[in-house]
Amino acid sequence: MAERVSQSQFAVLGLLSLGPMSGYDLKQLSSWSVGHFWREGYGQIYPTLRQLEKQRLVTKKTQRQKGKPDRNVYSLTPAGLERLRQWLASPANPEVPRNELLLKMFFGQWTPPAISRSHIEEHRERCRRELAELAAIQQRLAEEHADDPGLPFWEMTLSYGEHMGKAQLAWCEETLKKLKVKG
Repeated sequence: MAERVSQSQFAVLGLLSLGPMSGYDLKQLSSWSVGHFWREGYGQIYPTLRQLEKQRLVTKKTQRQKGKPDRNVYSLTPAGLERLRQWLASPANPEVPRNELLLKMFFGQWTPPAISRSHIEEHRERCRRELAELAAIQQRLAEEHADDPGLPFWEMTLSYGEHMGKAQLAWCEETLKKLKVKG
């Protein structure tokens, strides 16, 4: 659990390096920027912000709003930026992905092939939707951030997502052919 919190801290620090934001803003930005490879929910964002504030890696400014709850806007401190830079310079830890679909396929002999086919067809459709979302993000970045120095790096992560999505689609087609022979 500590490793997850630590990685969440760096995701939040990285997003705040783009500018001051509320927890709500962080969630919205993360959904379309890093959401295709890193997801944080409100249940993780707000405790992480409190922890970062205690460590003096971010500051909080409360904005009063008429007729609405107060809005807390967080900013990266110089110490927060330095911590982010240190983390960026360290090697990435390899992670073994957890994939429920592959787990079900591994034990697929215990169900009729039609169930496995259904799982693969659903996954194929999800991959197609995700590829369409990545294309929309690419378009948005091109329109709204064409001159941003971060753009090439953001495009690299989109490219990774596209390659992974296309590979998964090819795997789905191959697997569906094998399942057709089986059942």
